[in-house]
Amino acid sequence: MSWKSPRVKRCQPLAVTVLLLLAVVVVSGETKDPKSEAKPGNSTNKSPTKVISLAESINRSQKSLQDPERAKASRKQWESALKEIRELGMDRPKPKRELKEKNGVKNPFTEWKQLLDNPSKFEFSTDTSDLIEDLMTAKENTPKRKPSRFEGFASWERMLQDWADDVNEYLEKIEAENADYPMGTYTKPTTSKDDHSKKKEESAVKPATIPTEKPPVEHQSVSKEEVEKPKKKKKSKISLPVPMPAKDGEPVLPHTDIADKSKRVWIVTTAALPWMTGTAVNPLLRAAYMTTGRTEAGGSVTLMLPWLEREQDRDSVYGKERDFDTQEEQEAFIRRWLSDKAKLPDASKELNIEWYTAWQNKAENSLYSMGDITALISADDVDIMILEEPEHLNWYRAPGEHWTDKFKHVVGIVHTNYFVYASDQPAAFIRAPGMRLLCSWMCRAHCHRLIKLSGTLGRFAPEKELVENVHGVRASFLETGKEVRRRLEEGDGAKTDPVFGAEADPKVYFIGKMLWSKGLLSLMELLKYAEESAGIKVQVDMFGGGPDKDAAEARAKSLNVDLEFKGPIDHGDLDFSHKIFINPSTSEVLTTTTAEALAMGKFAVLPSHPSNDFFAQFSNCLTYTNKEEFVGNLYYALTHSPEPLSDEESFTLSWEAATKRLEAAGSIPVKEAELTAEAMKANEAGIE
Repeated sequence: MSWKSPRVKRCQPLAVTVLLLLAVVVVSGETKDPKSEAKPGNSTNKSPTKVISLAESINRSQKSLQDPERAKASRKQWESALKEIRELGMDRPKPKRELKEKNGVKNPFTEWKQLLDNPSKFEFSTDTSDLIEDLMTAKENTPKRKPSRFEGFASWERMLQDWADDVNEYLEKIEAENADYPMGTYTKPTTSKDDHSKKKEESAVKPATIPTEKPPVEHQSVSKEEVEKPKKKKKSKISLPVPMPAKDGEPVLPHTDIADKSKRVWIVTTAALPWMTGTAVNPLLRAAYMTTGRTEAGGSVTLMLPWLEREQDRDSVYGKERDFDTQEEQEAFIRRWLSDKAKLPDASKELNIEWYTAWQNKAENSLYSMGDITALISADDVDIMILEEPEHLNWYRAPGEHWTDKFKHVVGIVHTNYFVYASDQPAAFIRAPGMRLLCSWMCRAHCHRLIKLSGTLGRFAPEKELVENVHGVRASFLETGKEVRRRLEEGDGAKTDPVFGAEADPKVYFIGKMLWSKGLLSLMELLKYAEESAGIKVQVDMFGGGPDKDAAEARAKSLNVDLEFKGPIDHGDLDFSHKIFINPSTSEVLTTTTAEALAMGKFAVLPSHPSNDFFAQFSNCLTYTNKEEFVGNLYYALTHSPEPLSDEESFTLSWEAATKRLEAAGSIPVKEAELTAEAMKANEAGIE
């Protein structure tokens, strides 16, 4: 990869400059002799490496740092790495020859940039200079690999591994406790060690016996019917087209055309304001932006929300300080929010709002319908139905018509990774795969088209699903981003701006639900590692509420990590107060707060995870795959100013762009429909 100016694309040199995988080698204490290193293509190094958790990785580093010599070497290498990071982008990019050599010594940043851009199958010793040549030779023969991912996030494979390790550990413990009475001899008389040794001696002396000829096996009689029974014909597979968004100008099935402004669109979701959760905010903004031009064309947009009938549920979800107790009062609150906060006064008047009765399940912190929602909607009033969280809407649905039977075109948008949540609950070994199967059933049964917000979700219905980010951010966030750009580009603002400048005292924050599944412990461990390994200590302001808030606050104090828990707040209120947003979560499908932070021109430090792939294209998104890269990215953000948000990036994050992506992904191209119909005509077609 050729050198690129940090002012053009900072996230590339940045993640790379964590350089110091040297820190990994020295701190982990697993450095190998260079002579014994496996060379590229060597088949002796094919055994899979066991995946370890972030906590275990950090724990190993902490143990190795107890050795004063290792700690001293690690700190020295981090000092060199942080110096390189601080100098990135301060001056104009140097010519290539100056980058490669300086007084006859290779530039360490260039070396590590090459190493990280061209990953190999072998580990590196502390003396990496001798391996550069081998690495370049191996580059041509190395197949293209999938992007590296953050080592700390949960996966089904890791869970299976953890469960298997737990079982093995338990069995080993039992065997050790019953060494004189092995489990394999249960109900059998035990023998002493002397008896075993005598038997071995006798067997060694006793001559081997020659096996006698086995008696002939009698042939079983076979009936004529069994002989003439035809063999079962093996079923051949059929090939279905892969669903793809409709291209510009590509014809789509008329009844699925979301872009047609004359269509009457209904959107049903699982949450409502003032609960500031993604399934309340995003469907509301989607519906509001889709009203544009529909009234003039004869179409309409209706948003259907859950109404909590019980006062105790309203107190629990919205708080006792709320200023509404009827559907009409809550609707008025929502319209005021659209007009004042979202700056959409016209949409706040044109949007239709309907309600279905719901209840709160406190154990799952979710809202569920108390009846058949489809019975509340007339099919004659709907052209296109959009289900936000189709699996959630149908878990507890009352008996009634299927959505796909009653409505012409049903589009499901999957927001939440319930599989990950189930993995953290009791009996996860049964609950997690069961949840995955249940979600697949609901999505396949009740949707014609399924949109997954990111690739972090598993497969639900491959014949009708595709991945597309159909979320945006409200205009007020983008206005903040434009103001930040003006401040940074004005004079010497990139250095001297009191909040976003490189020389400013940087403020760091997290905003989201206070749940362990949001990566709170991962954040604490990473910050602790940054302090102990590289001497970087920062205070992080934690905004949000949730059931794990008190426990997280206590854990932060026990780890001596400086986290200040401040309670819930509207993200827009942090427009000009903080420069760096950290979101350690890997349980999300697509994080709304990350999009909002980037829209406001802030740095976003995120784990490399499928849920963050959409954001990786933005200049101020700094992704990390391990604890060392987290430290490097954090230090870069602390010592640099964000890249001013470009017009292209601003539009990509907007709801206007998100609506266009929805129109393309939710509509079914004619060509795709024809190929599907042709494939389903085959004799082998069917659902197994």
